[in-house]
Amino acid sequence: MASADAYDESHLAEVEQENQSRWKLTWPELKLLFIASTGFFIDAYDLFNINLVVVILNFVINGKLSGTVPNIPLQGGVLKAAVNIGCVVGQIGFGLAGDVFSRKAVYGIEMMVTTVATILIISVPRHLGKGVFTYLTVFRTIMGIGIGGDYPMSASVVADRANLRRRGTMVTFIFAMQGWGAFIGALIFIILMAIYKKGVYYHHHTGQLDSVWRIYTGLILIPAIITIVQRMLMTESTRMKGVQAAREDPNLIAQGKVAGINHEAEAPVAGGGVPAARAAKAAAWRDARDYFSEWRHMKILIGTTMSWFLLDIIFYGISLNQSIFISALGLANSKDPWEYIWQQGVANIIIAIGGFLPGYYFTLFTIEYLGRKKIQIMGLCMNALLFAIMAGKFRALQKNNHGFIAYFILLQFFFNFGANTTTFVIPAEVYPTRVRGFGHGLSAACGKCGAIIASLAVSVMSTDVGTQSVLWLFFGIAVLAIPFTFLIPETKGRDADLIDLEERRAALGPHPEGI
Repeated sequence: MASADAYDESHLAEVEQENQSRWKLTWPELKLLFIASTGFFIDAYDLFNINLVVVILNFVINGKLSGTVPNIPLQGGVLKAAVNIGCVVGQIGFGLAGDVFSRKAVYGIEMMVTTVATILIISVPRHLGKGVFTYLTVFRTIMGIGIGGDYPMSASVVADRANLRRRGTMVTFIFAMQGWGAFIGALIFIILMAIYKKGVYYHHHTGQLDSVWRIYTGLILIPAIITIVQRMLMTESTRMKGVQAAREDPNLIAQGKVAGINHEAEAPVAGGGVPAARAAKAAAWRDARDYFSEWRHMKILIGTTMSWFLLDIIFYGISLNQSIFISALGLANSKDPWEYIWQQGVANIIIAIGGFLPGYYFTLFTIEYLGRKKIQIMGLCMNALLFAIMAGKFRALQKNNHGFIAYFILLQFFFNFGANTTTFVIPAEVYPTRVRGFGHGLSAACGKCGAIIASLAVSVMSTDVGTQSVLWLFFGIAVLAIPFTFLIPETKGRDADLIDLEERRAALGPHPEGI
């Protein structure tokens, strides 16, 4: 283990060095992106597969073909919201833990939680009947704690190491794996449906669908275990070492010699004995409180939390209830179980290829040129416009499936070439290393609160007030999210650690020459 750590120490440290080309990545950078992005691929696969799993479970248990649980849509909503409920706990808990105990001490544990929960989910006894929904809700909540923890941890691990010229590109890259998780998940689903077609479609052995969702959910365990091993072998970044050293020796702040922020020296070795370690731990717990007690920092936190909260109401309102909208649009209307579920899978792939994936990569290739705020504001404006068109012309578009799915694809495109990506990237850049995990985690947790509201409300509202009214509501929320973006500074080329160091030195007062 020691030799593996030494290897990672010498090579991953290279990631933090400046490089002339924004696109010419070094091997350590590629390795870092692989370790972080694979986790996000797994998270997205687990997060969005509930769309199709609910369709199967609804038929296997209730004998109904629908994207919601019949007669009790709230139960279907709670099942879809379960992961996001867990995410709130994981995002705040793991984010804060990463700041206090160090990234290395925490990174990898979140993936262990996700893996164990997945094993328990696919082990649910079928004889529970409708109790399966309750069982899955409990363990998808636990899964959510792990998935939630990956948000601040992966964002921080990459942002801590990335140089400013391509930091936004690298953080966007790991988040873009969410699109691949959704796409590959839908692709694997229809492959499994094709394999089981003979038994389900021709011989009407619909009980085989129970095997489909278990295999579909369990396949992700293979990359999850590999990712756990890789994360446990990672070492600490220079910036995080500098934070830890400054907590033990506050004089480093006064001297302006915090490793990773300037390039005057190597990271100091934190080793001032037990009293210094205790003082450092106490300082770590105080960092977030002290930092966000200042209005100049708190207003940024309001901007990142509220924009993510409102964005996730509309993003997850669509994404977690995609099967409902697909049925409402008439894209999945077969009375045959196999054919209906197949139509749902194909529609998910079309939307992923057409809008989900391209949106991420438009952001990836433009974020260092356009900046984060412009992309976020543009995306929200386009989302509002598309929601208004879809709601205003709902009846006409229902008769034109191709037209409606085109708008739906554009909607997903501007989610990801827009606020869905930037609300993840900005908190990773706008906060300094010492509070980055908490700032990102709290922002993400507020986003997931919006996702929970969407999961519960859309399932009920689509039944009670209709899909058209839901689309009008989403239009209003998209417009409301725009002003909060203006509370956030542009993070392109912004070194939050350097700004934080200067602010802390200024708070200490004038220093003697040479210090």
